[in-house]
Amino acid sequence: MNDTKNNVAIYNDYLKSINEVKRKVRNAQNIKRKALKKDIKASEEDVELIEKRALTDEKIDFNCNSVKIYCFSNGDKYIGKIKDAQMNGIGVYSFFTEDERILEYAGEFKNNLKDGSGQYIFPNGNIYTGIFKDDVREGVGQIIYANGDEYIGNFKNGKKNGKGIFKWSDGCMYYGDYKDNKMDGDGSCYNQSGVLIYEGTWKANQIHGFGTYIWSDNKKYIGEFRNGKKHGFGKFYLDGELVYEGTWKFDKPSIFGRSLEEIFTVKF
Repeated sequence: MNDTKNNVAIYNDYLKSINEVKRKVRNAQNIKRKALKKDIKASEEDVELIEKRALTDEKIDFNCNSVKIYCFSNGDKYIGKIKDAQMNGIGVYSFFTEDERILEYAGEFKNNLKDGSGQYIFPNGNIYTGIFKDDVREGVGQIIYANGDEYIGNFKNGKKNGKGIFKWSDGCMYYGDYKDNKMDGDGSCYNQSGVLIYEGTWKANQIHGFGTYIWSDNKKYIGEFRNGKKHGFGKFYLDGELVYEGTWKFDKPSIFGRSLEEIFTVKF
């Protein structure tokens, strides 16, 4: 129970950070609405300066502290402020894809890069809300997947790294460590009712190492796992009583390297 309360507290702390990001995202979207309503478009000459700066290392002394709409030659659009011929501050950038879909980033920019708080819609419909650094996800963030799943937690180098929480659309949840987008390290998994199913170690999205797996019908296994299966030394309990203690081989009890089925089917 204490672990569950602690996990809920961690989730709420993450959510506070995300809500602060969303506040800045709403600010950016309000800037966009006002600019579109007033239809304040930048001149073609100003747009050419920004495109030139993006393609070269040449420093260009062009600044615009008022919000304008910059329509680029590739069809993309930026609404915001300009410093040194680069996108800086809070604004919105719209990408136009080959199939004419509009993808959008709303938030903070630094020298033409997503940097700070922001929200980005991916081509597959996933939505990331959180912190960016030099155009990649870095820090606390949240992904709402198109299928209804959710991840909230830490990012590093654009990937889920560190502590994080994953909520499947069916209500199951994972709390624990991530490494390069995968569950890796210590973690716990809960069912739709918030009841603990597994706690222990993970590797590359699979139960791996030492842990405890609990079934709903009063069955419990405590021991070693390999690639998601009971493998190594472990104990199996039924209704609180130990019924088997020993080695396991790919989810089955094993004696002298053989499963019980193999032993019982040996012909003498």
